[in-house]
Amino acid sequence: MTRPIKTPHLIRCAAACALAACYTLAVAEPGTSADELLGDATSVLQQVDSEQYAEVWQSLAPFVQARASQAQFVDSIRQSRQALGAVSKRGWASVTRIRYTHVTGVPDGLYANVDFATTLASGKSMFEKVSFQLQTDGQWRLTGYSPRQSQDTGADISQARKP
Repeated sequence: MTRPIKTPHLIRCAAACALAACYTLAVAEPGTSADELLGDATSVLQQVDSEQYAEVWQSLAPFVQARASQAQFVDSIRQSRQALGAVSKRGWASVTRIRYTHVTGVPDGLYANVDFATTLASGKSMFEKVSFQLQTDGQWRLTGYSPRQSQDTGADISQARKP
């Protein structure tokens, strides 16, 4: 014998499902996921490690592409990366988002820095910062790559590697 579903139970169930759907949509909103940023930054570092500099150029935010030619950018990234040598391990250290408004030379918008603690094959430790700008289509576009000897605490986009 089946039991009839009582209306209050059905309403509570429908409300819970609607709430879960709203939560899922909020989590899936473009640009909000740290995991998305970590994945994008890891992809950039894999391209840099394998000397796919032209592909890295293609992933740049348009305002960065407008500041230097592809050849200038590729030379700059190649020199920065080759000076490091082989990487033995790398792990993310921080993800920082910052909104810029009315900053000279930087378009208004949401930016993010993903900082990695990197150990080189030589045993030396260093940090690599991969910076992004959130585009109107919800995608993060690369704004810079900056290897450094020490980890800074700020999220200053002006410290991103410029060609």
